[in-house]
Amino acid sequence: MDKESFQKYIQRMTDIRALSSPEMKELDGADSYSRRLKENFQRIGHLARENREMLDQVIFPLADSSELLTEEEIAMIRDFNDSLVNYMAVENLDGAIMSLLSDRLMQDAERKQDEEYLIQELHEQVVVCHTFMYMTSRIATNQEICAHFRNRGLAAAKRLMTYLDHETFSRLSDESKDHVLMATRFSATLYGSAGGTTPELAHEWVLALEKAMAVYDDPFYRSEYPSYDWDYYLFRTLEYYSAIMDYMYRTKPDSADLKKIVAAVERQEALYAVDEEKYSEYSSYPMVLISYYQAKHLSGELSAEEYRNKLLGLYSARDRSAYDFDNLFVNLRCPLDTILSMDPAQMTEREKTLLGQFYHDACAYVFMMPNSGTLSELLELYTPLLLYFVEVPGKITFEEMGLRSLAAFHPPTYVHSRMVAHLSRCIVTHLLAEDPAQLIGVLGCKDVVEVEERKDEILSFTFHAALCHDFGKLPMIDTIFIYGRRLLDFEFDNIKQHPDLGTLLLGRNESVKRYVDVARGHHRWYDNSKGYPETFDTARSPVKTIIDIVACADCLDAATDTIGRSYNRGKTLEDFQKELEEGSGTRYAPYLSKLFQKPEVQEDLQYLLSEGRQNNYKNTYLLLRDVQEMAES
Repeated sequence: MDKESFQKYIQRMTDIRALSSPEMKELDGADSYSRRLKENFQRIGHLARENREMLDQVIFPLADSSELLTEEEIAMIRDFNDSLVNYMAVENLDGAIMSLLSDRLMQDAERKQDEEYLIQELHEQVVVCHTFMYMTSRIATNQEICAHFRNRGLAAAKRLMTYLDHETFSRLSDESKDHVLMATRFSATLYGSAGGTTPELAHEWVLALEKAMAVYDDPFYRSEYPSYDWDYYLFRTLEYYSAIMDYMYRTKPDSADLKKIVAAVERQEALYAVDEEKYSEYSSYPMVLISYYQAKHLSGELSAEEYRNKLLGLYSARDRSAYDFDNLFVNLRCPLDTILSMDPAQMTEREKTLLGQFYHDACAYVFMMPNSGTLSELLELYTPLLLYFVEVPGKITFEEMGLRSLAAFHPPTYVHSRMVAHLSRCIVTHLLAEDPAQLIGVLGCKDVVEVEERKDEILSFTFHAALCHDFGKLPMIDTIFIYGRRLLDFEFDNIKQHPDLGTLLLGRNESVKRYVDVARGHHRWYDNSKGYPETFDTARSPVKTIIDIVACADCLDAATDTIGRSYNRGKTLEDFQKELEEGSGTRYAPYLSKLFQKPEVQEDLQYLLSEGRQNNYKNTYLLLRDVQEMAES
């Protein structure tokens, strides 16, 4: 283990992030874009192999080792962790590896029974668990993983707060006192959730902050630690009261809790107004005002219209090119709060136009995001825009929002979605010609005659369902971004939620809700013996045939792609046909192997996998160019 190896890993992760989304200003056309992506992913493959070697040879053995660590090793791991996740700069290159190493340091501290060392690592546990709690809470279909990190973080915070005992606190070093005080106020945010916080969790959050305020009000701690920045402690504690409202969405806290939240927000705004120069070092005034207006609205002091006008004033003055947390908040939270204050059933034409503009702005903002680690924080604010999306006929549909978001966040996944759509439609076209009886039942067709009469409708359904099949990946796209290593268990558990999460997103929007079975079933085997989610039986779906075809097309594109889905050389169509034959009747529908043997089917598929794929990358370039022009206008 040496410092240079760690530094090279960090540089490779930084390079991989930048290479995966080339900047448009560097390109001179669609051909240049597809060529650059191919070159970049070849480079990513090389960097990823080097990173995997480093992980296998250094990081994983270190994480699994039971040997006591030297002071030099501890310092090296801490420096490495600070580079993997920089909380002040809102950058997250690889938080999961940081979590592994943080656990390793914690185990070492426990074995050595070194109090100062243990306090520092307990503090780190609170921060790490907070990061992964919010990351996993975006997966609204399964909160068990989120609860795991919340409970671990709260347990670490509880241990830290035992050091608040007056006698114990007195003997701590200043550094350890910092860690204990930070956990006292910050651990309350572990009751939050990017997917939405309940009134019950909000109440626990308030109780935790009341304990933090009791420490602030106790003169003992001030006299014991007079050099501590108590103004910062107070400001942050008040800010965490306001943060409760950020995760309530369409619900409200208990009335008694709301009064406490409003009082805290008013106190924070008053502090800022008295000494803006001082408190601007802690937060921006627009962020303070967003919470202030929200509190005034929830308490009934601002009407919905007055509240929206206040938010729009802040939004119109936003910096569209800044990606620190405060500016992320103004660019994405202002529109979300405005949308949540509207009644979807009674929207004016002005509000409909405003909604369409919000969604276009959000996609443009994501697209213009620099190649940095701000992605996780951005997703925390962007995911509710998807979960609480309001369709505006003639302005933007959820399908358009989802596709633009995929293109902005991760172009290879957008191309994959288009490829699966084209491949699926091609397969259904040939199935209609060869064996239309397989499609009886789809869209309620009662016999072959009706299947043939409605073939255009069936083809359209197939194409659009396939386009939307991976929308559930949007809230977890930062996990999709991990190219340099194998996924850890909890990350793979997250990924396996994307069919259910896609079902949730599509099911909330009328124009796409009929595609939910395809989104939910595209990772299930034909015979339902394997795949995920295990709770979904595709045989019970009226669109079983389309699910099986999209599942096949999904595998076909993944197997043959050399960009985005894999860094190794893609398989040929012939290679995939062998896989199809081997899995016929189990993984794949039995009629597909026979269909793929037809020369005309092979010719069409081969075109889509070569020139068709190139055309899809060109389409992506044109879409992103349009988004860029919209962002710059």
